[in-house]
Amino acid sequence: MNHQNSLHRHCRLEKELTRLHQRCQDTPLSFAEIISEVGHHDQALVTLILALPFLLPIPLPGLSIPFGIVIALVSIRMFFGLSFWLPSFLKKKTLDPELGAKLFSRAIPLAHRLSSWVKPRGKFFLDHLGTRRISTLLITFCGILLALPLPPGTNAPPALTIVLLSLGVLEHDGLYLALGYLCFFLIVTLFVTIGFWGYPHVLHWFGS
Repeated sequence: MNHQNSLHRHCRLEKELTRLHQRCQDTPLSFAEIISEVGHHDQALVTLILALPFLLPIPLPGLSIPFGIVIALVSIRMFFGLSFWLPSFLKKKTLDPELGAKLFSRAIPLAHRLSSWVKPRGKFFLDHLGTRRISTLLITFCGILLALPLPPGTNAPPALTIVLLSLGVLEHDGLYLALGYLCFFLIVTLFVTIGFWGYPHVLHWFGS
């Protein structure tokens, strides 16, 4: 992919976020509409956009469960090479216009910073037939983690992993995929540690 096409990819991500931001200002946006807006490009773009808000310093009460479920459903269907499908209760669920506008407006500069470093690389890694399937499976697992009622502060690590893997899949960037795999390993280590020692003990350990 040449430099011009790469720039087009970067602009596309920001363009989709800008369009969603504008739509949120007019009317409540349902999950079905979000997917129909961006899903026709690439399903990885949906998982990327839904995970980005959890990297922002904004409280997202109640959003991690539906967002995580949608990410998990979209990515597992990517794994099997299937088209989009959502249960009716998720299709009808809407995003509050004020919150949606805030989320997407703040996600645009973050998306710009993340995508500015993306480029096709690591062809030897990407040529492996299992790379995309493994990546989508890890996205599914992280989506499930987002959907679980876990302690505060545990949404950012799986969200970052989803963003890195989604960008890697979307842009054919082996470096971002490798970073996503590393983050996934750290997530497993973190949650195993929390399960063994308990969340308060781990929080105190990091604080000290």
